[in-house]
Amino acid sequence: MITLSARNEPPFATRRKWLLLGILFLAGIGLALYFRFPSRAQELLKVVLDQIKPLGLWAPVLFVLLYIVSCVAMIPGSVLTLGGGAIFGLVEGSIYVSIGATLGATAAFLSGRHFARDWVTAKIGAHPTFAALDRAVATEGWKIVLLTRLCAIFPFFLLNYGYGLTRISLRHYVMATWIGIIP
Repeated sequence: MITLSARNEPPFATRRKWLLLGILFLAGIGLALYFRFPSRAQELLKVVLDQIKPLGLWAPVLFVLLYIVSCVAMIPGSVLTLGGGAIFGLVEGSIYVSIGATLGATAAFLSGRHFARDWVTAKIGAHPTFAALDRAVATEGWKIVLLTRLCAIFPFFLLNYGYGLTRISLRHYVMATWIGIIP
């Protein structure tokens, strides 16, 4: 028997709302740490990196998971990127950073796509500029993603969520992100 919430929503909708609230909570903490205590968030990441270093085979797994969480929580990954090289060396660190950043960007992209796209489209979807941008990204989005990944001017964590609001395919987004962050 399927029970419905008080507002007659199916259970999936209720779980989806809780997941959205959890993601928004993490993002809020990340933003608060970044804007209120930017050095504190980076110091915390340094402490965590020091704890990960001696964990042997688990170190890369935990590092990648930490990178994913930092992307979803919108914490800038510069400390993690440099820390990956310091802990694992240039080659292995680059590989783990590439994996973590790509998976983290994908997680944020999917969050933006599944939890915010409908709302944004309802609010500004009829606006001609948004509609034109959405069409452009849907057809040539991989080029736009690749170029914005190569240019450090655009904030990585904001782009992750922003591209989720467009119609770019997941496959094109992931490939362009991965290729664009390698350099």
